[in-house]
Amino acid sequence: MSEMVEAAAGVQLSPPWVTYQNELKYSVGQDPNVIVGPLIPAGGNYIIPVTVLGDEKAIALATLLKSHVEFGNVSINIVVINGDQEIVEPVPCPLGAFAIAGLVEQALSGNPYYEDVVVKRQNMGGNNAVYPVFKPEVIQFYNDDISNLCNNFTAVASKVFEDVMKEDLCSVSILYSTSCEE
Repeated sequence: MSEMVEAAAGVQLSPPWVTYQNELKYSVGQDPNVIVGPLIPAGGNYIIPVTVLGDEKAIALATLLKSHVEFGNVSINIVVINGDQEIVEPVPCPLGAFAIAGLVEQALSGNPYYEDVVVKRQNMGGNNAVYPVFKPEVIQFYNDDISNLCNNFTAVASKVFEDVMKEDLCSVSILYSTSCEE
């Protein structure tokens, strides 16, 4: 199956699953201990293998990455694999905010975009939320984006991590943030 979709005569656009694989590759895949593999066709859908060196980091990423994403009638399954080539299972619920923050630290430490993780109440009297904090940088890659002069996908790092990671876990909100430092 071609990774390009003909949009109009002579114009080709990257399908959303190619963009998603690139978002994984250029965000979590920038950690030297994480390798985001290619899209593997599987019966009209796709699998993206994510190989992680270090069992604790692999378990943390398996818990925090979205494991299944739908694009219309095309599904993507993200499979985390450890250094021994074994599929890694996520940590089951229940998990509290501080345990989730520990998983964020384990999963993202070593990633050049990641700065910190903070646990704080989302609002007065509300529940604790987990805030992974990222450097105020842009992730950019070629993507056949005809709305961009250079045909690039361009987004703030925190937004790309939000796209590929869970927004809540065990009823705890995970809110991706850019550093408050300028």
